Amino acid sequence: MTQLTEDQARQMFTVVNSRNVDKIVEQYADDATFQVPTTATPLRGKDAIRGFLSGSFAAFPDWTTDVSKVYVSGNDVVVVNSVRGTHTGPLTMTDGQTIAATNKKFVQSQVTRVVLNEKGQVLSLHAYGHPADLAQQLGIAKETAQAVDTRVCSRSLSQPLTRPFGPGPIHHDVTTTRPLLRRTIHRAASRRLP
Repeated sequence: MTQLTEDQARQMFTVVNSRNVDKIVEQYADDATFQVPTTATPLRGKDAIRGFLSGSFAAFPDWTTDVSKVYVSGNDVVVVNSVRGTHTGPLTMTDGQTIAATNKKFVQSQVTRVVLNEKGQVLSLHAYGHPADLAQQLGIAKETAQAVDTRVCSRSLSQPLTRPFGPGPIHHDVTTTRPLLRRTIHRAASRRLP
């Protein structure tokens, strides 16, 4: 595969905004992994990704990803983006709890890393953001928001990071990794147009 262009990377997110689950899942390799701020562990395979997207789009029929910046290096893509939607359908949490529609809107700033395989399919998608944003903005119980935040953040920070544009682990200090991610997300959010 030739190097991915910025336009091709943006097109991948345009497909997500169509909310056509079959078209979105076509972009993924059979053994792909998918992780967003509210999932404590990566989802594996097209069926798991399809299930997550179907549930998300049922809960947030106007789900939209806004892309601010795209950085491409070979088959690695880093995207500064935000996700927004209105909670008008039932939301099933990762613990199986279902939350009735709140009719509230949410916006979450993210940094997303996408790794493609040699066929140009998504091998891995990992979106980074504050995991409790969704629960807090929807007015879901504080305990739920805190449980999601603690479970996801402690796990994410205990894992070794990998180089964003190359193989191999990098050494990091947990005290600097989290603030750096927050600053990046804050800068991206502050640059959004009204």
